[in-house]
Amino acid sequence: MRMRLTQDVEQEADGRRELTVEVFVHERRGGVAEFHPAGAEWRVRWLRGTADLNRQGSGSATVRVTAPGLYRVRSVESARRARDAYVEVSDAEGALHATVLGVDEQVPRTTGPTLHALEERFGITSARSARAAQRRDAADALADQLEAGCVPVVLPHVVVTVDRLEVPPLKAVSDKQLAYARAVRASAVHGFLSVMLACDAKLPRSNVEEQMPILVGWVQSHLRTETESRYWLDGQARTAPDIGVLGEAFLAARTAKVEMPADPLLHIDLAWP
Repeated sequence: MRMRLTQDVEQEADGRRELTVEVFVHERRGGVAEFHPAGAEWRVRWLRGTADLNRQGSGSATVRVTAPGLYRVRSVESARRARDAYVEVSDAEGALHATVLGVDEQVPRTTGPTLHALEERFGITSARSARAAQRRDAADALADQLEAGCVPVVLPHVVVTVDRLEVPPLKAVSDKQLAYARAVRASAVHGFLSVMLACDAKLPRSNVEEQMPILVGWVQSHLRTETESRYWLDGQARTAPDIGVLGEAFLAARTAKVEMPADPLLHIDLAWP
């Protein structure tokens, strides 16, 4: 079976076992993407096709589909507009059959109504909402744990639990900002300790046991100092994701040779599995 998506969706039955999808390409912006079910979410993988482009950067691209599934065929008519056709390919009696589920006319940064409907139909919207709720619950639980004075970090080579932290409440201009900043702060503390422990993985245990009280003592002093929600939110936006806002502040403190004494009130439990 052959499909074309130049100006509209066309299907041509040729009795072959494979389905060839042909699309119009403009300035190499077009292509064919395959939707694979991955749980309730679709995982997008761009297929390898062939393109015959002219000097103006326009032409056709083809790809052969040999497996049943949900597919999106994209035809880019210009730099600003695209047409997406959603196709369900099924296998019946040894032959592939294609059913066009709908077509979206799209402009940049928009999602077509057909895709919205398909995401509802296949449970993608509800699954996405459920995952977002799970992430919010996990972030709230981590923030509650930090504000209760406890931070557990579990890595393959070491497990550390910090107790008796003094974590002052954050100052925020709104409940929404406060909720977001609490989650950011808790994630920053957990991520910072995880990164530092991962860096110390090759050090002797005695070195880790000696350094951890100093490291956690600095975290304690920093939490006492930075109690504005805006600090954590702005810092997250500015810093590199691999070191985070605490990592950047720690490097700055070391560069400035700030004294980092251990806090005798903290309790640190280190364990090597």
